[in-house]
Amino acid sequence: MRGIPSAFLLFFFAFVFLIELISYSGFWLLIKQRSKKIKINLTVLYLLISILSTGLLLYAFANPEVIRQAKNYTLFYVVITVAFLNLLPKFIFSFTTIVSFIFRWLAGKRSQMILITGSLLICSGFFFVIVYGIFIGRYQVNVRQENLYFENLPEQLNGFKIIQLSDIHLGSFGKNTEVMEKTVMIVNQLNPDLLLFTGDLVNNFGEETIGFEPYLKQLSAKYGKYAIQGNHDYGDYSTWPDTASKRKNLQQTQSSLTHAGFKLLLNQGERIAVKDTAFSLIGVENWGHAPFPQYANLDDAMKGITDQSFKILMSHDPSHWKSIVVPQTDIPLTLSGHTHGAQFGIKIAGIEFSPIWFNQKHWGGLYKSDNQHLYVNRGLGTIGFPGRIEMRPEITVLTLYRTTNR
Repeated sequence: MRGIPSAFLLFFFAFVFLIELISYSGFWLLIKQRSKKIKINLTVLYLLISILSTGLLLYAFANPEVIRQAKNYTLFYVVITVAFLNLLPKFIFSFTTIVSFIFRWLAGKRSQMILITGSLLICSGFFFVIVYGIFIGRYQVNVRQENLYFENLPEQLNGFKIIQLSDIHLGSFGKNTEVMEKTVMIVNQLNPDLLLFTGDLVNNFGEETIGFEPYLKQLSAKYGKYAIQGNHDYGDYSTWPDTASKRKNLQQTQSSLTHAGFKLLLNQGERIAVKDTAFSLIGVENWGHAPFPQYANLDDAMKGITDQSFKILMSHDPSHWKSIVVPQTDIPLTLSGHTHGAQFGIKIAGIEFSPIWFNQKHWGGLYKSDNQHLYVNRGLGTIGFPGRIEMRPEITVLTLYRTTNR
């Protein structure tokens, strides 16, 4: 199976089969009192959906390189979409079906049927929520605004407006330019002083930028546009015939940014003059825990940066902040992306939560440690699951103020 362990495949498809079997047993309990014709029709429909979904998964696992090396992500997204729509609701329904037999033993058949019926309704809701996230939620661009206060901010920077974009993942859009059109319109209406892009322009291939260059170029800011690279920009998730091909791919991604007017900061610092003062903008290459590659060199990026200057760091992976930035520097503001907020979240009583919290504590929004701030942008595009559920594509507006004006 081309490098995929046989034990994993056996376990995975045994798990899928178990979900399908248990889910069908619950489904059968609901329809067994129906007429023979209805039972046959519903059973055939159920089996067709299950066979199609499982067949696509089998093809994907049997041909991982076809999926992985494809520069057109259509097949990949079809497989992921069908798998999510089929298996996630059935997993929940299967669990409830098992629990329902306990209910039946304790409280009788009627209690079991009430529980299974309720579960079917809830799982149907999950199905439509997933559909919404794929076909609507991923295109609903959201503007998040934060006012940040610093004691050492120069007076001339009071009210300085930064717009942060991150994780565009152009390959996730195919030829659909809707999100980029909205982004250009919103950014230019907001008239930022500075535009910062914190990495992952593409999924894997520089060719994904074709057709999107005009939108990148239309983005504007008074004091310039700056960018760093994210883990996906290097092409490390694809197999290349030689290092020259991989380097050429990276250069294409970089050229798309520079031709659009962005200045790439690759372990570099930049002095940005504003009125009669200046601040330091620092950009590092990708930093992250394994398996993400380590290209960042903060020491190199800070060479020539004076201790007295106000500093802003762009670092794609937010785990860099707590691991290195906070304990080793006095950088007051770090901007990151990478997490996408898992492209899924819930919001209750104003409190937002994403399951990625279990793996990445700093997954979205503003964080603070003493006098150091981190903002994690939730990204514009998608990776893996081709949708966003209560985790809309984000444009971040950060306005800097001196603490004394708060």
